[in-house]
Amino acid sequence: MSKRIVDISNLVEAIKNNMISIVSVENKTKISVDITETNQITPEKFAESIQFLNKTIFKDAIDFYYEFTDKNSVLIECTMKTLYFDEHIYVECVIANGISIDDVEKKFRETIFDRMDKKLAMSIDK
Repeated sequence: MSKRIVDISNLVEAIKNNMISIVSVENKTKISVDITETNQITPEKFAESIQFLNKTIFKDAIDFYYEFTDKNSVLIECTMKTLYFDEHIYVECVIANGISIDDVEKKFRETIFDRMDKKLAMSIDK
C-alpha cells in the first residue's frame, strides 16, 4: 500500500480514542551529507507534541503520512526540510484489538464534511 496523507486532527483523535497505540518514535536529523543524528522519542512525548501542534495555527504546516505495514501495524511519517537540515520522524503504531484497518483508514480519511454529517445525524436523533 502506498503512503497517504493524514490530517493531524484525525491522527490525534485516533490516538486519543485508542484506535492506535504508539510503539516507538524515531527522529532522524540530517545536518549535512556526513552528519545524521538519530534519536528516540518517547511515545508519550510525541503524542503530547502533536496534541499541542493540533491546537496551534501551524497545525497544517507539517504533513503527516501513513502506510499500513501489516494487518495490525501502521507507520506514520513526518518530514520537515529547511535549507540547513532535513528531519524525519517515523512513528510505529499498532492497531487496537477490535479495530480493523478499515476503521483506521476511515478515521484517517475523514473530512470536515464527514464530521458535520455526524453532528447533524446526532442532533436529528435527539
